[in-house]
Amino acid sequence: MKAYINNKQHGFNKNETILEFVRRIESEKIPTMCQDNQLENFGSCRVCSVEIAREKEGATKVVASCHTPVSENLYIYPQTTKIKRLRKNIVELILTDYPSEKVFAPKNKKATPFQKTIAEIGIPNIRYPKGETHEYLKKDDSHPYIKSDLSQCISCFRCVRACEEIQGEMVLNMTGRGFATNIIKGFDTNFNLSACVSCGACVQTCPTEALTDKFETKTLIPDKVIRTTCTYCGVGCQLEVSKINGEIKGIQAPENAEVNAGHTCLKGRFAFQFYNHPDRLKEPLIKKNGKFEEVSWEEAYDFIASKLTQIKTDFGADSIGGISSSRATNEENYLMQKFIRTVINTNNIDGCARVCHAPTAYGMQQAFGTGAATNSINDLGETDAILLFGANPTEAHPVTGAKIKQLFMQGVTSIVVDPVKTKLANLATYHLQLRPGTNVAILNMMAYYIIQEDLVNPDFITKYTEYYSDFKKQITRLDMNKLEKLTTVSKKVVRKAAIAYASANNAMEFHGLGVTEHFQGSKTVMLLSNIAMMTGNIGRAGVGLNPLRGQNNVQGAADMGVQPHQTAGYMDVNNVEVQNYFTKKYGVKMPKKEGLKIPEMLNATIEGTFKALWIVGEDTLMTDPNSNHIRKAFEKLDLLVVQELFMSATAEMAHVVLPASSYFEKNGTFTNGERRVQRVNKVIEPIGNSKPDGQIIIDMMYKMGYQQPTGRKYDATLLLEEIADVIPFMQGVTWENLGENGLQWPVSKEGKDTKMLHKEGAFKRGKGKFHSFAFEETPELVEHREKFPFILTTARQLEHYNSGTMTRRTDNQSLSPQDYLEINPLDASSKNITEGDSVRIFSDRGSVNISVKLNYTVKPGVVRTTFHQPAVFINIITGNIGDQLTLTPEYKVVAVDFEKI
Repeated sequence: MKAYINNKQHGFNKNETILEFVRRIESEKIPTMCQDNQLENFGSCRVCSVEIAREKEGATKVVASCHTPVSENLYIYPQTTKIKRLRKNIVELILTDYPSEKVFAPKNKKATPFQKTIAEIGIPNIRYPKGETHEYLKKDDSHPYIKSDLSQCISCFRCVRACEEIQGEMVLNMTGRGFATNIIKGFDTNFNLSACVSCGACVQTCPTEALTDKFETKTLIPDKVIRTTCTYCGVGCQLEVSKINGEIKGIQAPENAEVNAGHTCLKGRFAFQFYNHPDRLKEPLIKKNGKFEEVSWEEAYDFIASKLTQIKTDFGADSIGGISSSRATNEENYLMQKFIRTVINTNNIDGCARVCHAPTAYGMQQAFGTGAATNSINDLGETDAILLFGANPTEAHPVTGAKIKQLFMQGVTSIVVDPVKTKLANLATYHLQLRPGTNVAILNMMAYYIIQEDLVNPDFITKYTEYYSDFKKQITRLDMNKLEKLTTVSKKVVRKAAIAYASANNAMEFHGLGVTEHFQGSKTVMLLSNIAMMTGNIGRAGVGLNPLRGQNNVQGAADMGVQPHQTAGYMDVNNVEVQNYFTKKYGVKMPKKEGLKIPEMLNATIEGTFKALWIVGEDTLMTDPNSNHIRKAFEKLDLLVVQELFMSATAEMAHVVLPASSYFEKNGTFTNGERRVQRVNKVIEPIGNSKPDGQIIIDMMYKMGYQQPTGRKYDATLLLEEIADVIPFMQGVTWENLGENGLQWPVSKEGKDTKMLHKEGAFKRGKGKFHSFAFEETPELVEHREKFPFILTTARQLEHYNSGTMTRRTDNQSLSPQDYLEINPLDASSKNITEGDSVRIFSDRGSVNISVKLNYTVKPGVVRTTFHQPAVFINIITGNIGDQLTLTPEYKVVAVDFEKI
């Protein structure tokens, strides 16, 4: 297909606009004001206008190039005298209502896109009378991050469209007419009182300084901009970090990022000031006579090495263990598990990857052969139905959550299974608001109705799976009336939801911790796998099972072998061939005994057989269940070493605290929830005398006699080469070929990555395996429900990240300063509790005090809270029950009662 620019012929692409075509072909630019590549083309400013004709030197007409498609044999004239005059006139009209002192950028600031447009078009003589400017509108500094000065607003609608089209919040709108036209927030209030979720999309798109952030990020003139990967959740957003004089000054989201395409949430964009907070640990500490004293690195290393050696001699290697971190890089997690297995010679290595998502890995490995996301997030564009099970991505995975929300608003068939009426549940076609702990029952109901309605895919089942007949036999015997009563969800609604999922051409499943953190978590994952296989929703675009990983490197930590039963690359530690493989790779004999998981380490400590624990970047005391039980165990340890950014509750109990560097201060890689390995690039030097976690581990390797092949210096590039040599599915990964957007494993030797697993039924285990499970009530309720009649379920809040160690040291804390307990008003009324009261919530393990928020988002009998604030320390009341197969704690079902204070 051919068209002409200034009478010169060029090929154009299908559905390409004139603006896109000219930008691609010509070096000269067509100026724009209302256009943004991340938004639908709007055509309101007309600055991008061009002249077009149907034949050479034929009659022309003026069109907006941003939304006019190119057509065959179209003649385009982007810079005619008429067009230049038109553009100047448009700018002239805008400048009648624009502060004259803002036309040019000051020397210490980068020009805004509008200032660049003015410079490109030329400053016109203002012939029109000055308008009634927006100077009467007050500046809005109410929000801790986002600021507005609407005297600089040019009514381009970009912020309004970004709020709607990208984030899906629709907080911003336009009111008034003529010169009185202006942006409003919510019901014409300020930013802080509006429903703004602080994502900053409006600030990034605004072409003037009408909307800015407190850091003035878009007009900064940085010394350097470094691209890196966000540290906050499993989405894995790419960030561009601006630094000046060795300090971080602002963050933007790159438009060419495959994961987040120019968008990010308030944590990724704004919550970076923790990095140089006064609370940062800057020197090694050893507890002497009950108080921490600063020591040199050498003294700290000598002390740890001496204690570990003595404990190993006296009690054996299995009396020692380690907990690694999903906040650390792949390379650091790899080193930590290697240290524990080679230097200590035990498999006692665990981490929060198992604490939150072990049921996902285990369940999907049993069903498919691989325990990771089957598809890519971009497949959302190919799906016809979404099953969102036990996940609240608009809070916990905001960028992915915004994409899902857009589809929900556009009317895609949507099914939410959640005991809480979340934002997405409110938008869903079907919300199955089940009683917490009944996931297996609700999935068996869905399977029953899919079979009953004959909506299974017999070809897929026959060709690519096994044990379906056993599963069908068990399902068809179930009593739907009994399960309806058990789940508290109408069987009619479940039937409709099951039909909707099974009838869709492409149905895509997402799940979170509301699936995994249960007594039957692994079984739920296997039943979700059944639902996908029986309908053929595996192995093509727009389908599959897609876990939403909690922390930034949960996937990577598990990939690297931070688990007691599997090595790097998910190989069984009990297998002799695997032991021999790693003996050859690592140069020392590997331990033969499967290691202990965190709960087992704690129990063994209390029993007196476990003596030393090294924790990297985990606040175990605050984030793991039953805090009093953990405290009791920590008090009995002969050695507790903690590597941290801040003095956490866990660090306070340590014998040695080692100051670690943040992700801004080191190189490495993170692996996001879609198996995408992405670079983490060092932005600044380590704060104080801190060191990267990987450097600390290498130092200790050498101190205790192991010669790490990559050398004494932590080098992510060399470590990635070792990882690629050890882990088959990463054999083609190198620092260079990761590029800006990373690669999704498995990566072939030639460097080709994999967007989709189990393509066309090619399961790693050979055939997909159906599993059959009946519902079992959790022991938590069997043992405690009579005395503690309410069910507590816990969740994450948008503004914070797990224990809040980092976000509480940013302005996010002012946006969300406390945890609160959500109670259904009917339950509150029965206890004479009103909004804002404080209650004592208690379980068999203990009690905490917390403020109350009345909310119909939870059913009577269910209460909900977050877990970010140490002032509440909610895990004092959570219990020791875990998933039957992986011991992942059951945070989602806790038997409690509460009373007004």
